Amino acid sequence: MSSTTAEIVRGAGALVPVVRDAMTRVHPSAPVAVLAPWIPPLAPLAELTDDRLSTDVGDPLDAVLTDVQAVLGGLGRLVFVLPHVPLMAAAGGTAASAVANGVLSMARTLSIELARDAVTVNVVAVDAAAPAVEALAAQLGVLAGPGGDAVTGQEIYLTAGTDLGRLRP
Repeated sequence: MSSTTAEIVRGAGALVPVVRDAMTRVHPSAPVAVLAPWIPPLAPLAELTDDRLSTDVGDPLDAVLTDVQAVLGGLGRLVFVLPHVPLMAAAGGTAASAVANGVLSMARTLSIELARDAVTVNVVAVDAAAPAVEALAAQLGVLAGPGGDAVTGQEIYLTAGTDLGRLRP
């Protein structure tokens, strides 16, 4: 895998430009891919028809799986960057939550499955309304850097504490 940001940052999400900017500041010690998937906008549940369920939830999850399969060869680190709001739950966020939490669940499973190949898989959640590029670059630098091989299966929030108090089952 080449070390240009265009080749290591994939996805169609609104966070792709922020991730590309952050990755220009990172010096990975292992081949890394960062995926920023498209997350559907918030919309009332009543508007989530069968057709929209397929396009707003199914298509983005298919795209994530396609991106993962495309980058796996020779990969050492895989990081998903997601907006934190749909991970935390928001009114009108059924489709967005389904995609974001589907990716989160996929990442957890991939971290177990790919451990045998020495590939780490992590999720970084950011405030999409005000992403902190320097904080994202620093976190991606840790995950892609020399000590990052010991960090896998993690869900990391760069949201200035807005995830504090979240109850986990």
